Amino acid sequence: MFQSSSILLRTLVISAVVIAAFPVALVMASYVNSGYGLSVSQNEPVKFSWQDLQGVKHDFSDVEADATYLMFGFFSCSDICPIRVHQLQQLSQQLDQSNAAQDVRFLMVTIDPNNEPSELRARYFSQLSDRFISAELSPKALNEVQHTLGERVRSFADGPTHAGNLYLFDQNKELVKIYSQLSYPKGALYSDLTSTLLSDKGSL
Repeated sequence: MFQSSSILLRTLVISAVVIAAFPVALVMASYVNSGYGLSVSQNEPVKFSWQDLQGVKHDFSDVEADATYLMFGFFSCSDICPIRVHQLQQLSQQLDQSNAAQDVRFLMVTIDPNNEPSELRARYFSQLSDRFISAELSPKALNEVQHTLGERVRSFADGPTHAGNLYLFDQNKELVKIYSQLSYPKGALYSDLTSTLLSDKGSL
């Protein structure tokens, strides 16, 4: 369990890095260091189109949920991606155990679509539970949404590298929280979800 002073120091450092990477439109939003992630006050929804495992196209707004977590990743990733998926699995289990009334979805966008067929993405993500959704974007849409969110991705011969951030959106698909590549105590995401996003809608 992190000490409170350590959490604050780490959060401040990561906040500075994340804000520096953001485009002007998002930098003009209001940022608050609270909980375990970086709180973002943004009054404009993030928009992009994506394709599901069956090849059907959707808009981000089509994901009907009180809260949506968005991550970018690829399954040959050996560091942050397995951690992120595990964090989401833990959160999903906590939501099940608490009989949460709110609907929460986890959307993973592949950044290596040429090497990740739908069968692989279904096996390692979408089949975890009904909350987990695997998505593929066109190269143009992927670049645009990554630029909007400040998610830096670089391609190398042995595979891509990326920031590994986790993004929390409310039911209107407005960004409300960003989680960096830090480790969090068990239950941290659940605590943040209840205290920062759903507090005005009743407790879980």
